[in-house]
Amino acid sequence: MDKPAAMRTMILVRRVLLTLAAALVVLVGATTAEAANPVIAAAKRTADARSSVFDMQMQVDAGTTSVAITASGAMRGTDTAKMTMRMKAAGVTSAMDMRMLREAGRLVMYMRSPALGTTLPQGKTWMRLDLDLAASKLGVDYSELIETSRTLGPLEHGIVSTKRVGTSSIAGKPSTHYVVVIDTKRAAKAVPAFAKQIRTIERSGIRLRRLTEDVWVGNDGRISRVGLTLPFAQQGVRGNSSLTMTFRAYDVPVGIAAPPRSQVFDFS
Repeated sequence: MDKPAAMRTMILVRRVLLTLAAALVVLVGATTAEAANPVIAAAKRTADARSSVFDMQMQVDAGTTSVAITASGAMRGTDTAKMTMRMKAAGVTSAMDMRMLREAGRLVMYMRSPALGTTLPQGKTWMRLDLDLAASKLGVDYSELIETSRTLGPLEHGIVSTKRVGTSSIAGKPSTHYVVVIDTKRAAKAVPAFAKQIRTIERSGIRLRRLTEDVWVGNDGRISRVGLTLPFAQQGVRGNSSLTMTFRAYDVPVGIAAPPRSQVFDFS
């Protein structure tokens, strides 16, 4: 196994998933809806969904490096998901399939990509990574991702303003567009996992006191789209991760299973 190549892949996947987790904090974090705030009420209704189907667009910019990602996928519960992604960087486009699920209580990720073809043993097409062991194996800390996905809390305590912008059609559904401003300090007090994420950002020298999100609420009372931008710093280089997620359906059958063992190389 080419360890440097695998590390680069894991770091990119980590950035995608951490940004995704940040979006989900707002989407499913509210546990007590406030009727006066339509976004909080929609977040609570969204949190009650058993499953969701979504599209995602993401842009990661750091220094002279830019990565564009498009994806489609589905989630079941809060920690089981699958995605098909296309990534473009330095004029090169690559594809990746991902599945994340729990096995014997542990969070596990499976990845398949042509980019991994030369690094996997002959006859293997999937890489398996136990996220609980990844930190010691690769030097990549997944603890914030794991804890955030398990302990999403009531972020309604961090919202300081909600502004109605207008209406539009999202995924074929009439939706109302809101801009929400979150006081990260107030939100961190209510959500320990979110506090960890903010501390990680601030340790890199970035101060994030307010977080602005665009949220579209469909006429079904659930989130139909969310957009946000998060700063980060890696090896002294600052950058931004911009994410837009569009939810096409809720409460539909979603099948997510591990690939056949004969096709899997366990990198853990």
